[in-house]
Amino acid sequence: MTVAAPERRVAVRRKPAVGTVYRFDGPPGLGLIWNISKTGISMFLSEPAAVGDHLAGWLEVEEGDDMLRVGLRVVHARRIETGDYFVGAAFDRPLSAAEVRPFVAAEVED
Repeated sequence: MTVAAPERRVAVRRKPAVGTVYRFDGPPGLGLIWNISKTGISMFLSEPAAVGDHLAGWLEVEEGDDMLRVGLRVVHARRIETGDYFVGAAFDRPLSAAEVRPFVAAEVED
C-alpha cells in the first residue's frame, strides 16, 4: 500500500510565461523558472544555492518590460544529472495576483 505524502504547498503552482527568469543582483546571475506561485518559485541554476540562503533580484520576462523586485529564501536545493541545480525558494513576501500575472502562462485568480 502506498501512502501519499502530505501536501506542503500553500499556493497553486503555475507554469511560467515563456522567457520568465529570476535575475540575481550577484552570482549565480540568472535562474530559469520552472514554476511560480504567489509564495515562491522553483528554478534551475548553474551554480549551487544552500537551504536558508537569502537572495536578491528581479522576476522578469526576457522579451518585455515586466520586472518585479522580490527577495528569495532557498527552501530546497539539489544537483541534477545535467550538473545544474534545481532550487525551490520562497518569496520574502506573498505576491498579489496582479504582481504574479505577467509571469505566468495562464490567468491568475485573485
